[in-house]
Amino acid sequence: TTVAAKAKFSRTQDLSAGFGGKLKSTMNELLPPEDFPFPFPPYDIQKDFMKNLFSTLEKEQLGIFESPTGTGKSLSLICGALTWLRDHNEHYKAELMRKVKENENAKDDDGPDWFSAATKRLEEKEEIRKCQLALQELEKQEKKVQALKERRHVIKRSNVQKVDDEFEELFRDLHEVQENVRRELSSISGGEMLSPEEASLLLDDYCSDDEAQKSSKENEEEDDSGCLKIYYCSRTHSQLSQFVHEVQKTAFGEDVRVVSLASRQNLCVNEAVNKLGNMSLINDKCLDLQRGKKGQATKCEGDGTTSKKKKRSSGCPYFRQTGLEIFADQLLLEVQDIEQMVILGRKSKSCPYYGARHAIKDAQLVVLPYNTLLHKGTREATGIKLKGNIVIVDEAHNLLETISNIHSVFVSHGQLQGAHAQLSQYMQRYGKRLSARNLLYIKQILFFMSALIKLLVGGSEVCNSLGSSSVRNAIVSVSSKTPTMQMFTVSKFLCDTLTDNLNIFKLVQYIEKSKIAHKLHSFSQHFEGSVKVHQDQKNSVSSSATTSAFLAKMAAQKPLHNKAKENARPAASTAKKVEVEVEAEEEEIVMGSPLMQITELLRALLHSTEDGRVVVTVGPTPRRSSIKYLLLNPASHFHDVVAQCRSVIVAGGTMRPISEFRDQLFVSAGADPSRVHEFSCGHVVPAEQIIPIALTQGPTNVTLDFTYQHRGDTRVLDELGRVLVNICTIVPGGVVCFLPSYDYEQKVFSHFTTSGVITRLSSKKKVFREPKKSNQLESVLNDFSKTVRLTASNTNGLTGSLLFSVVGGKMSEGINFSDGLGRCVVMVGLPYPNTQSPELKEKMLFLNKHVSSGPDGKSAGSIFYENLCFKAVNQSIGRAIRHRNDYASILLLDHRYCRPSSIQALPEWISKHVQPCTKFGQAFSLLRKFFADKKILSTT
Repeated sequence: TTVAAKAKFSRTQDLSAGFGGKLKSTMNELLPPEDFPFPFPPYDIQKDFMKNLFSTLEKEQLGIFESPTGTGKSLSLICGALTWLRDHNEHYKAELMRKVKENENAKDDDGPDWFSAATKRLEEKEEIRKCQLALQELEKQEKKVQALKERRHVIKRSNVQKVDDEFEELFRDLHEVQENVRRELSSISGGEMLSPEEASLLLDDYCSDDEAQKSSKENEEEDDSGCLKIYYCSRTHSQLSQFVHEVQKTAFGEDVRVVSLASRQNLCVNEAVNKLGNMSLINDKCLDLQRGKKGQATKCEGDGTTSKKKKRSSGCPYFRQTGLEIFADQLLLEVQDIEQMVILGRKSKSCPYYGARHAIKDAQLVVLPYNTLLHKGTREATGIKLKGNIVIVDEAHNLLETISNIHSVFVSHGQLQGAHAQLSQYMQRYGKRLSARNLLYIKQILFFMSALIKLLVGGSEVCNSLGSSSVRNAIVSVSSKTPTMQMFTVSKFLCDTLTDNLNIFKLVQYIEKSKIAHKLHSFSQHFEGSVKVHQDQKNSVSSSATTSAFLAKMAAQKPLHNKAKENARPAASTAKKVEVEVEAEEEEIVMGSPLMQITELLRALLHSTEDGRVVVTVGPTPRRSSIKYLLLNPASHFHDVVAQCRSVIVAGGTMRPISEFRDQLFVSAGADPSRVHEFSCGHVVPAEQIIPIALTQGPTNVTLDFTYQHRGDTRVLDELGRVLVNICTIVPGGVVCFLPSYDYEQKVFSHFTTSGVITRLSSKKKVFREPKKSNQLESVLNDFSKTVRLTASNTNGLTGSLLFSVVGGKMSEGINFSDGLGRCVVMVGLPYPNTQSPELKEKMLFLNKHVSSGPDGKSAGSIFYENLCFKAVNQSIGRAIRHRNDYASILLLDHRYCRPSSIQALPEWISKHVQPCTKFGQAFSLLRKFFADKKILSTT
């Protein structure tokens, strides 16, 4: 039986959820099997995990699953979910056949009430008709899958595909003819004749808003989601690839249809595009190639002359309908990870990025990153249908923060000024060729950006002209060296910047449908490649000056009809006449189309005024000024997922506190609390293989107090050094020491260097530091692990490696310090965030207002603050124990860890074994005995 949801989410259970049917009968509930097709005999906790997962999916519940790292969580998710999918599909088909057969054998019996009997017969016939349609859809799906396996369909439709490709070329040529006709007409009417490439930059006539809405509604009515699907999402592409490898190991690896989605940067096989490196440039270039631009462009040399660039191709050679469909079919035949997809794309000369999208409809398991699923715009553009399907979010310990970050928008002053300059220049260049409606919306967008630029750099004069006291408070004198922040509600921000009279919904709709952001990107590439924005300490260069300079360049080009493809740069003397004589502080280059980021800000301002805040930061220079939309209520963007999906599962190694996910994610998104199912299991590692110690004092009885007020005390730093030296003496292999921040790590390391602690540590362990640059991470980890392996058997005095890491940094998530790499994890202090952060304060106030207090009366904001700290701690200390035979020690260095509330906030498999030690000698004895026992066991 299903658990009732709230009225606004109430929905009858469809037998054919995911198959397009609308049956309103209920199926008999499936019970979880006793045995699951696991690659090896599962542990009891893995069996419990799979059974709970099976039941949660069957009952259409929302599940919160906690399974410590090293307990086979990924395999349990795969085997539990895919077993349910297989059994559900078989049961569903059998139920449909049973209903159809029962109807065939049914006899009419009008009884005394012929009217009621007739009504009942009509209802039964309608239900049977839907059953028959659903059966037909199933049979169609099965035939298609069978044909895929036999590869018969590829040969049969080869001729059709050739016609499809010819059709594509025909429409591209037709578009080019239309552009040529428009250019000819413009020339006849006395206007300047543009080159074909420049003509493609013009906006099409924008249809009326009513027509746009009508078209949108028609698109919404189309619903062809294919078969029932499981969407599995995780944080990184490497985690997704690892998950696919796990699927390949199981019994489902032969039959399940799996599709992996990733970014263009990961999947693009066009070397000319992929070599650009930057994700934004890759995306823009890909879209340009799809538009199939032809002709030659010119580039401007330093002396004002022009030279021809290489001729552009008519489109990406990998983006062909034939190739995409064949690639999609091959992808469904065999489970492949991202790297294998790229190899397949190169061999078949097909685009893996779009080929994977083509395969979504017929896939049973879709593997994708967080952003693709959680961001509505990206989700819809990718073709992901949530209705009636399953969503599993793995590594979900930071899901609330992830949703907030995805939907928070940051816009710098440089992006605003760059977008304003681009759009102004575009309008000046092509204004006479654009429709009145296009010009209307362009002017509204320019007005919006002008208001924001004035807010950031206008100073007191602009504040007075805007007439708002709150805006005046947000602006500080440019002589101030410290940036200041001001928090606004959305409605207050729009009112104070005098933009509340704009219809933001229509602006966003216009930008999306007209594709003006992409047109602007091509426009900037066509003439300059990027927009240079000059800034001054006192005043930024006015947009009118920038526009005048640009127009002077355009006027100097003097294009001829027979040389319309050439776009010459003006002579140096002409450019000098329009130079704005200011003392530029710096030069910022805005690549691509900054209007895209402005569009995201506009889209964010459409949200409920209670769900977010606008943070205005005004710095001493324009470059340090920005506007940020801060999402306070992540549940508002999880609403569609909860409402439309059959079931949603969030899983992770450390999901404590579970109440946060239940209250702030599911319940706040509108789900009934009774629909939420919670499951937490212990660790497979025996108790004797882990020793967590909370230490109050160091070797010389100095209290280990790493609060913000005392952590810089030299006595505390010296005591920390003595603790680490002693620990490195008795702990074999790798030691990982986590510090609260990069700044504090630098402070500690500098003190250790000057005081001689690093020298003493280096006599026992080779010392490494977490790099700030991601491209250096792999090198450091390789050297760290290599040293551990080499010192395991030598006698030169070194016993392993010591790595200084940062909580929340690159080493605290996704890196496994298994076996000898992490025999001891040291946690220095409690990594509480900065209480003076305006964003944190606003979040806590929001929670205090909208979320009920805890059982002990503590406010929701205070609970959130505590949770931020301990979620970071739990992620870091979970790096050590990675499998059943692993063993490690955990050293918590701070007197606050001995508090019962702190111990309770740790994962259960750790907290029940924590040994509080007030004296260092006690902790040292415990650690020495622990590793001595392990050494004896390893030699026996």
